[in-house]
Amino acid sequence: MLTADFSRFVLIPLFVLNMGAMVITLYLKKKIRPEFSGNLNKLFFVENIIGLVCAIALGYIAFFVN
Repeated sequence: MLTADFSRFVLIPLFVLNMGAMVITLYLKKKIRPEFSGNLNKLFFVENIIGLVCAIALGYIAFFVN
């Protein structure tokens, strides 16, 4: 499952879309009042976890999969 094709067609687009979503979430957090930012904090945490998993998987593929 962890092959170059999986990396090219799934992980890299997911990683790029996730980074875009994180930028949009940060922009929204600046514009919204603090009492309404709880859900955005949860969303940002989930986006960070997804980005971390993608980065780890991409690193694993780059160094350990032939």
